Amino acid sequence: MDIISNTVWQRRGSSVIFDQKSLGRFIREEAVISLRQALFWMNGLPSVSPVSGKTILISGLETLIETLPSGEAELFLTRRVRPLIIQIQNSWTDCGVLFGFSAHEKAFEETALDEEVLFRRRDRQTIRLSESLWDGSASLNMKRITKEADDTEKNLTVGYYVARIS
Repeated sequence: MDIISNTVWQRRGSSVIFDQKSLGRFIREEAVISLRQALFWMNGLPSVSPVSGKTILISGLETLIETLPSGEAELFLTRRVRPLIIQIQNSWTDCGVLFGFSAHEKAFEETALDEEVLFRRRDRQTIRLSESLWDGSASLNMKRITKEADDTEKNLTVGYYVARIS
């Protein structure tokens, strides 16, 4: 899987971000929209983004994934959230869509061969996150987002990014 350490994920495409420091900036900038409100946009997307910056942080996806039965959660991602991402990226081309997670980095597992990202719920069930959210091309287009650690020379993974889905 390719790695990016720049900030392109903040201005275009869609990302799953679990690093709380990386998310904090967007919370302070009031760029947060609930998943419920974002899904309502499927009835008619506003002509301009409702946030002042180039990033929309959508909250509530993790809760949905944790509470629905695993099969229903994957279907919801495929049938409701993926079309939302496509609609936003086709209308607001200079806007990054982030899905914020509070789960620890260890809840996200990269498979070795398929380069797929799985999400391990608190009940230990696994959700095929990248496949459901971004489709089958995610394995070719998905990138791991990293940043420099504050106190070491190692890079920290903060999330996953896909520039565009179709």
